[in-house]
Amino acid sequence: MEFRDILIGSPLPLHPSLADDARISMRLMVDGDIHEEISLTHDDRQTGIWEVKETLRIPELRQLISLEIIATKYDRDRKIVSAKLDTLKLHAWIKARPDLDYYEIATCDSCSSIQVIVSCSIIVSLAAMEGVPIRTATRGNSSTESNQMDLPLSSKEEQGFPREQLETMYARIHRIGDTDARVQRLSLLAGTHYNNYQRTRRSAELEEAVALYEEVIQSVPLRHSQRTTYSLNLVETLLTRFDHNGNVADIAKAIALCEEALAVGNNLDLTKAECFIKLGKCLMSQYKKLDGEDNLKRAIFSFKNAIELIPNDEPSRHLALSSLAAAFQTQFKLSKDLDSLGEAISFAQAAIDHTPEGHPDKPHRLRNMGNYLELRFNHLGDITDLQQAIILKQAAIDIMPDGHRDRAAWLSLLGNSIEVRFKHLGNIEDLKKSISLKQLAIDLTPDGHSQKLALLNNLGCSVELLFERLGNIEDLEKAISLRQMVVDLTPDRSRDKPGRYINLGNSLQLRFKRLGDAVDLNKAIILKEAAVSMTPDSHPEKSGRLHNLGSSVSLRYRLHGNVPDLERAISLEQEAVGLTPDGHRDKPARLNNLGNSMQSRFKRFGDLIDLNQAILHQRLAVDLTPDGHPSKPTWLSNLGNSLEFRFSLLGDPKDLEQAITLKQMAVNLTPNPHPNRFGKLNNLANSIELRFKRFGSIDDLTNVVSLRQAAVDLLPSGHSEQPILIGNLGSSLELRFEHVGDIGDLEQAILLKQAALDLMPTGHPGIPGRLNGLAISMQLHFKRFDDINNLEQAISFQQAAVDLTPDDHPSKSDWLSNLGDSKILRFKRLGQIGDLEQAILMKQTAVNLTPNNHLERPVRLINLGSFLALRFERFEEAADLEQAIGLQKEATNLTPDGHPEKPRWLINVGTSLILRFERFGNIADLEEALSSQKAAVDLTSERSPDKPSRLSSLGSSMQLRFRRLGNVIDLEQAISAQRAAVDLTPDGHPEKPGRIENLATSIEMCYRRLWNIADLEQAISLRQSALDLTPNDHPDKLARISNLGSSLELRFKRLDDLADLEQVISLKQVAVDLTNDGHPNKPRRLNNLGNSLHLKFSRFEDITDLKKAILLKQAAVDLMPDGHPDKPVLINNLGNSVELRFERFGDVEDLKQAISLKQAALDLTPSGHPDKPEKLNSLAKSMQLRFKCLGNGEDLEQAISLREAAVKLTPDGHPNKPVLLNDLGIAFRWRFEHKHDLKDLESALSSYSTAANSPTGSTMVRFEAARLWASLAYNQDKHPIEGFDCAFSLLPKVAWLGLTLKSQHAALAQIGDIVRDAVAVAIELKQYETAVQWVEQGRSVVWQNLLSLRSPVDNLREAHPILARKLQDISQQLEETMSAQSNSEANGSNPMNNAARRASELANERDSIINEIRKIPGFEQFLGAQSFDKLMLAAYEGPVAILNVNSIRCDALVLVPRESQDSKVSIKHVPLPDFSGSMCEELVWDFNRLLASAGVRARDVRKSEREREPINNEVTLKKILHTLWLHVVKPVIDSLGYQVQTENLPRIWWCVTGSLAFLPIHAAGNYDTDAVGERLSDYAISSYTPTLTAILEQSQPSITKDFQILTVAQPSTPYAKPLPETANEALKVKEIAGALRIQGLTNEKATAVVVLEAMKGSHWIHLACHGVQDHRDSMKSGFLLHDKILELSEIIRQPLPKADFAFLSACQTAMGDKKVAEESAHLAAGMLFSGCRGVIATMWSIEDEDGPKIAEGVYKRILKDGKPNRKDAAWALHEAVKELRDSGADFLSWVPFIHIGR
Repeated sequence: MEFRDILIGSPLPLHPSLADDARISMRLMVDGDIHEEISLTHDDRQTGIWEVKETLRIPELRQLISLEIIATKYDRDRKIVSAKLDTLKLHAWIKARPDLDYYEIATCDSCSSIQVIVSCSIIVSLAAMEGVPIRTATRGNSSTESNQMDLPLSSKEEQGFPREQLETMYARIHRIGDTDARVQRLSLLAGTHYNNYQRTRRSAELEEAVALYEEVIQSVPLRHSQRTTYSLNLVETLLTRFDHNGNVADIAKAIALCEEALAVGNNLDLTKAECFIKLGKCLMSQYKKLDGEDNLKRAIFSFKNAIELIPNDEPSRHLALSSLAAAFQTQFKLSKDLDSLGEAISFAQAAIDHTPEGHPDKPHRLRNMGNYLELRFNHLGDITDLQQAIILKQAAIDIMPDGHRDRAAWLSLLGNSIEVRFKHLGNIEDLKKSISLKQLAIDLTPDGHSQKLALLNNLGCSVELLFERLGNIEDLEKAISLRQMVVDLTPDRSRDKPGRYINLGNSLQLRFKRLGDAVDLNKAIILKEAAVSMTPDSHPEKSGRLHNLGSSVSLRYRLHGNVPDLERAISLEQEAVGLTPDGHRDKPARLNNLGNSMQSRFKRFGDLIDLNQAILHQRLAVDLTPDGHPSKPTWLSNLGNSLEFRFSLLGDPKDLEQAITLKQMAVNLTPNPHPNRFGKLNNLANSIELRFKRFGSIDDLTNVVSLRQAAVDLLPSGHSEQPILIGNLGSSLELRFEHVGDIGDLEQAILLKQAALDLMPTGHPGIPGRLNGLAISMQLHFKRFDDINNLEQAISFQQAAVDLTPDDHPSKSDWLSNLGDSKILRFKRLGQIGDLEQAILMKQTAVNLTPNNHLERPVRLINLGSFLALRFERFEEAADLEQAIGLQKEATNLTPDGHPEKPRWLINVGTSLILRFERFGNIADLEEALSSQKAAVDLTSERSPDKPSRLSSLGSSMQLRFRRLGNVIDLEQAISAQRAAVDLTPDGHPEKPGRIENLATSIEMCYRRLWNIADLEQAISLRQSALDLTPNDHPDKLARISNLGSSLELRFKRLDDLADLEQVISLKQVAVDLTNDGHPNKPRRLNNLGNSLHLKFSRFEDITDLKKAILLKQAAVDLMPDGHPDKPVLINNLGNSVELRFERFGDVEDLKQAISLKQAALDLTPSGHPDKPEKLNSLAKSMQLRFKCLGNGEDLEQAISLREAAVKLTPDGHPNKPVLLNDLGIAFRWRFEHKHDLKDLESALSSYSTAANSPTGSTMVRFEAARLWASLAYNQDKHPIEGFDCAFSLLPKVAWLGLTLKSQHAALAQIGDIVRDAVAVAIELKQYETAVQWVEQGRSVVWQNLLSLRSPVDNLREAHPILARKLQDISQQLEETMSAQSNSEANGSNPMNNAARRASELANERDSIINEIRKIPGFEQFLGAQSFDKLMLAAYEGPVAILNVNSIRCDALVLVPRESQDSKVSIKHVPLPDFSGSMCEELVWDFNRLLASAGVRARDVRKSEREREPINNEVTLKKILHTLWLHVVKPVIDSLGYQVQTENLPRIWWCVTGSLAFLPIHAAGNYDTDAVGERLSDYAISSYTPTLTAILEQSQPSITKDFQILTVAQPSTPYAKPLPETANEALKVKEIAGALRIQGLTNEKATAVVVLEAMKGSHWIHLACHGVQDHRDSMKSGFLLHDKILELSEIIRQPLPKADFAFLSACQTAMGDKKVAEESAHLAAGMLFSGCRGVIATMWSIEDEDGPKIAEGVYKRILKDGKPNRKDAAWALHEAVKELRDSGADFLSWVPFIHIGR
């Protein structure tokens, strides 16, 4: 658009700023920066009118434009914005009234100090808005066929040929048989692609052109007549690609082609010249990329050779001349040699002379000059000069006689001076008077007069100035007409020609800005090129004309995005700066503009050198500008922008902080009423917002909102910048919503963005941007509330933005990309495939519109890749995923290290690689994904708000590797990363619930792996927290409800608490009910609810539940679209429920339906899919069921075939492979049992053994495989020992140290009778030593785990002290952590604690250290299972009888002490043929019922009053004891040859397995007779031991001076029944101890903390109180003290270093837990573990009055003569119990007392 014939008027009397000596100018502001400033001339101070003789050219209307009247004081050179003019609605006005000759623009800014009106003509070309015919260029010696490939001349012509049409052409060409014809057409097709690229900047077009030209070159021989032509075409294309992506390989290839063409030698001179030119250009490009002076010298040499080969009259000669000039200019920059610059100028002038008229490359420049007095005014700014000039010129005219020949010239000169005054003072009357004078001068001058042209030229300048002032397009047209006439009539060699070219060019450029016709801009550039070429370097206007041309070329770059224009603009501006002397008033402005252009090139290519150069120039501009200068804030702000860009590229916080400082200075230097202050505030807000996005300080975001609000408040209503600033404020509020979650911010953002849009006049170029911004807010609103109407609005807005934006507009790709985002959201919400396809097309178009080296190209590649990956998830076309990964890697490679977006791209690459791993199972993809994500996390600063999300992504991938490889360390790292993500996310952040949810998923997975109930509890708590933090209307609320239900379902499966299952179903029902029909998640939620009802039916067998489950799952299948990747899963689940109905009710039709469904699910699962093995296995199960039901061998054959396929498809090391192998083994076993083919037996055993020995997978699955392996081998006489051995090796992993004690017990409860089965088999095979070892390995596993943590490492310490110390430290930490877990569970501590996590980490580390130690020679069995040679030492004081009860057989293995020093311990095998497992279970059942009826199984009762035993109870108990005597104990006694003795009875230790451990073996006998020899007590003194290790040889400690006995008595526990005799009991102990030190704690003194501390300092411990065995959690068993229960978990937390003996005169202290019969999970065993060598305990509740009696009898014997002797404890108890029994006490009173240990 151009303003011409501009007059500026201000009402009289003039404002003082205009009336005094101020110089007035008009300034054009574009996007807040100064674009152009023109001085005004004043005709008559009294008229108040100024005239602008120059044309004011306004950039494209899409930019933000404002006109300002500037008053500059001579004495201070300070510029003041006196008035700001309204251009906001100018475009719409021009379109509405194009017929007006003049337009008026009034003052709009309320802050304006004066009121003015501008009248002008305005020229706006509309051609740019219409389709322009596009001509397909031809290359080389193209055939006439090129004419048949013209592009269609339509409104869509800018898009070129559709790709499908080009592909069709390509296919048709390849059907041409003649090679030359085919090659020729391929070359034409390549040219078409190249031309398409030149129009659209789509990289794909350029790539196609390169590929086709390369195909052409490959198709023709070296000396083919057209090869050089084809080579040069390829060279040009490679050069273009190099310009965009900077790949030096392109240049190297291009140079090689040029050199090859020159070497052939059969080319004409002109062809050789063209080769030399192309070679020179390549070398220049290589020099710019790689430096190297040799490249530059070779380029100059090439260009000179070209010139020598081109005739002087050849039109193309100018190309070589121009190129050589540019090369010399570059050499001057390198060497500073003026000769080089002179050569450059010489060749440049020659190039201009050889450039035909109208040629786009013709270099013409510079602008006209005024008279001398005005020149001095222009240089010095003294208004006196100008005023004096006007006075003198007016006086001369006044005294000049009419008809004087110089009168016309004088009138014109006077007009010029008055015009200058108008420019300085802004009085429009001056301008009008100037035009009047100049018109008069022309009228007085006859045609042909030598001054006529000058007068016409001057008039044209003034009329154009009037246009710029008043906006009347007719003024501009008149100015152009006048200037064109002047140019046409001015001889080429006239010294005025350059200035007149410049003037005409400016007028045309002004019309381009007004009307948008690119033809005007191109003409302007051609004229300015001519002007520059005609202006000597020494001319004072040279730098100005260079700058002028540079501005025009830069404007064309902004219009078309043509890189050569940008390069040329920079070159011109550099030359202009170089020619501007230091100290010149225009030097800072030219430096600043050069910096802006360098910044533009940085934005285009991302080359840091450009950005650094921009910063250098802009910093110099700042330094050269004094603080009071009106442009200083702008220079500061521009410098800040460049530093901000450098921060965006390199991420150095110093750059950003400096940018903020500079912009703050710009704000400070701009006074509060200044009209530009709002822009400076907004610019400062941009930088602070960037700091927030990078580092996440919410204070920064608050400051941003405040600054943007202040900027908005400063703008008067109707200001052209108002929509932008209001929209920016909305965007910042939207950002705050995203990080804080306040919905009010989002609602306000939407209102503001809507207001900004409403303020835009129809047709405003900023409307697409406003529409897009509003759409993004609506997108967010949809994501928050799941209201599809919000998303539809967003799509509507974004579609409008796309439709309103021309195809060649640089923002078109942005709008398309954003529209694609919304389409994808709608696809995810509604599942419409068309949305997905459209979104991908839009993203692809956005990529195609983005040049290769464009800064935005990586993000668009990433987005396209993400969408293709989404399409892969939907359709599973591998090509989509491969392309997605390729695009994302390309984006990553295009992004330099240090770029703040690099981590984001790495995360995206990782995500797609994970997807490929999940689909195809290649572990290398997973490893590469983890590498990418770890790099992303490492590259992200701790302060970055993106750190949590990247940690969360990394955690998810680590979780996936755990699922694949089963390494717990991966799961630990996943949890650590996700916990860090949660911790780094501030409370209130909208993403916090989601990150908590992710953490819960990993912890739940840890539970599934380690069976630690604490993990599950923590996962449930986390899911509840995530749910509570999620607003009710949030779209993720239902998913989180469903997830919480799934976790509760897991807990139900573990604890069998019906309340959990009911809550699960309730939660999942809510999720279903609240999910709208048609929602993509509805099928999944129906399926999940169906699964829970399926589970409920399995547990309670209410057919209503199963029917509902099947209905729900069927609905889920029906709702899921065909082709959806989740459909097979839903179908398979439906099949499972139908199959369950068959299993319960036997309807074969159900089984057939289940098989049909599972077959369909399998068929729908593509080959290679990771779910394929699971589907195969599931179908195989159904086939096996049908075989079992119908007996059809084909079903079993098919089942085996399916299971074999599932195993084959599952890679070794996959954690699920043991499951599949196990199932395959079962199938082979079935077939063996059916056909009796030994091959099947071997296959079954092989499958089991492979599963059991797998290094990965669930420990419980592998353990079960080992059990099945051993069982099958035993049943078929196939060596079962190896299978059992494998099972025992897995026991420590089943009850892993990383689990809580409760979880270890729970895991052991699942292993069944395998220990006793194995021992029975070993005994049957007469492998007695193995049987003894297995008893030891399989009993008290938890206690042995804990003991291993306290095992001495003396041998290791001597050989490897560092390893020993490391192991001890970790073991100590692990023990403390495990105790802390148990304690936190007992106290109901916050489940978010890290104790369980830390225990798991330490256990892994300890396992690694032990493995390392076992690699050391001599330590291979370190902390491994005890050998028999060591275990046999347990019998050094008497025989140890191991009683094994099993369904196979029952036996005793008796370790008999050696008779001499040399003999070994022998093993006596004592079969128990009359005893069986079922008999044992009946005895236990009778015994428990007896105890329950007698009231001695209550958990908190030590009987305070004797209750006589019912007769029937006594009869039952006698029967039990007699049975034990006859069938278990007596055979052992007989085998030992023991005889009845009355004194010095021998000792015997009982190590009892299974439920036999709950029967009183020590009291076995026939009590219906008084005959001697019918009871165990007649032959031996009995003790028990949980393991052989517990009674290995132990030295009797010496009695030290600090020997202490601790007595604890609780006669009146506040929360339990009184036990008055306990005080008496403690007193008796004290009396018997005599002089020995006693610490007595009674009643309130006996608190848990005090007692535990006293136990650590005591040798013997006597506890007389209530005791309790907790049947839910053995570790919560304990002693009831004054304040609370002292639980077993607290007792074992630390060893009791002095403990030697404990008397537990409390109830149930040796009761144990039936669920883990082999574990001795009771208080007495805990005391042994804590350090005691011997313990007296009770099997059930005792009488209060019996305690003192037993205690007195025991202590009198073990403290005989005042000397403690713990080894007499068993004998002492034997005697004390005999005394109680003989006193008439009933069986329930004396039988419970037992001795354990030595």
